Amino acid sequence: MIEDIFQVRIHSRGGQGAKTAGVVIAEAFIEQGKFAQAFAEYGPERSGAPMKVFIRLSQKEIRLHGDVENPDMVVVLDASLLANIDVTEGMGRGGILLINSPKSEEEISKEIKNRNFKIYTVDASAIAKELFGKNLPNTVIIGAIAKLFPEISLKEAANKLKDKFDTKLSKEVIDKNLDALKMGYEVF
Repeated sequence: MIEDIFQVRIHSRGGQGAKTAGVVIAEAFIEQGKFAQAFAEYGPERSGAPMKVFIRLSQKEIRLHGDVENPDMVVVLDASLLANIDVTEGMGRGGILLINSPKSEEEISKEIKNRNFKIYTVDASAIAKELFGKNLPNTVIIGAIAKLFPEISLKEAANKLKDKFDTKLSKEVIDKNLDALKMGYEVF
């Protein structure tokens, strides 16, 4: 952790909701009276292209700007990225690697070069497909992140999800998102 700032880097593909996840996490943290940043870095702006989202969370004002180069947590929304990208680059000893995958932590650890951190897996895609009928793993992942970094209030994350989707989605879809959030939280 740099300067009492918890840093998160999310690796995803465009269209999986990583940017929304970052914003919801940051806004939930801010709602708790703390400080946060969340921003995305896109490659070619198209659905399916690799992208990153950076999040910083702190009890104090954040004066750092720029990409998260030494994350305390790395989240991978699409496990196929593991074959082409060193998602653990810059990650130090004791960090957290959270991967959306049906594979176990032991299976994933064989695919990762640097293993100086704790690996967690959640099959967020399967949960999303069950609830929404399509692969939108972001809400499940928000719940898992909140569980692994308990300074993020699950209640505030749920409130921010409701706020974000209130005018865009039906009550039924919002309720499914809240279920997805809770299911992600309860995986561990």
